[in-house]
Amino acid sequence: MTRPSEIFAAITRNLTELLVEELARTREPDLALFIEGLEHLSGKANATSPQATPTRLPACRYLAEALDAAAIGKVGELAMHLRLLEPSLSFVQNPNYRHAPPTPSFLSEYGYAVLAGPADGAPALVSDPHLAFGVLLLGPRTEYPAHHHPATELYVPLGRADWAKGSMVAGRPEWVSREPGCVIYHPPNLVHATRTHESPLAALYLWAGDLATYARLAD
Repeated sequence: MTRPSEIFAAITRNLTELLVEELARTREPDLALFIEGLEHLSGKANATSPQATPTRLPACRYLAEALDAAAIGKVGELAMHLRLLEPSLSFVQNPNYRHAPPTPSFLSEYGYAVLAGPADGAPALVSDPHLAFGVLLLGPRTEYPAHHHPATELYVPLGRADWAKGSMVAGRPEWVSREPGCVIYHPPNLVHATRTHESPLAALYLWAGDLATYARLAD
């Protein structure tokens, strides 16, 4: 399996299987929406169109280590497929953060690549108007501060990190350590945050709903 289209199809299949298991466990109705979207994307794998000259960011220096942190099983398979697909991925940054970085070092420790998304958005391997699918990358000892967006979101982290959502104490997130392969659900406009410790983090994400509005830092 060497062609980007084959790797893309494998990633969508693996992630669909993981979400089907999560749906059976939690009965979260929005999971069914994402499963349907991934199945649709899998059928578009032959339309995969890698960028001629994929863009790189300083945070890309952490990608190999972040993928090495993946657990065995389906998360390990996802990491393996991402490693194969990496030469075709363009890494970008939220323009809101580029305009006003939350910390002086944040932009050197953060980036994301879009595997599928709207044609008028960031460079993607597959064009889809209804679902955004990609990978978030954070360097070690990095906090992605509290932010929100109108899109419904799922994360599947490939490594261990702290995550927070909703509740705040004195304006600060209440952190919970999450395992690789868990499914983290964020309904529209819910404030959430992520932080890493000694290891970088790669996390798959899915967006549905309003795909045009970028995340903004919480007030």
